[in-house]
Amino acid sequence: MADGLGHGEHAEKAAKAAIDYVAHHLSEPVTNIFADCGLALRDMRGVAMGIAVINKDAERLTYVGVGNIRAMIIGEQTLRLGSNYGIVGGGYKTLSPETVLIMPGDLVIMATDGVSERMDVSGYDEARRGDIQRLAEKILQDWGIETDDASVLVFRNKVT
Repeated sequence: MADGLGHGEHAEKAAKAAIDYVAHHLSEPVTNIFADCGLALRDMRGVAMGIAVINKDAERLTYVGVGNIRAMIIGEQTLRLGSNYGIVGGGYKTLSPETVLIMPGDLVIMATDGVSERMDVSGYDEARRGDIQRLAEKILQDWGIETDDASVLVFRNKVT
């Protein structure tokens, strides 16, 4: 997930460039993706970016974030994952990948800063069990900030 700095055409251009870069470098280590994507964006505004890599065989999710992208795993408990300070394309000091257990049926939710940091889906029991597209729409409706652009990604780890 990538969110271009600011608003408008230049922010959109930076976000699309970041997503395109990541899409073409999926086989690289995630820390290299961040570093090289930062170089690719150096003449643009830069982005806040989060990447979640799921290893289904090991039942592990590794998350790396820079800037104000939020990520959480919702299963038996809710686990919020952290992002590092900085901007991809503008500089950041460190990357702190977090690797956590992800079980079949768990939800992964990522959101940009256009969604309130106070987002709480604990009362969404029916929506959490249902269609993930509808859950994403409900999150945007209930927690989106009207004065900002917002994105939500919802992924359900399939039961095998």
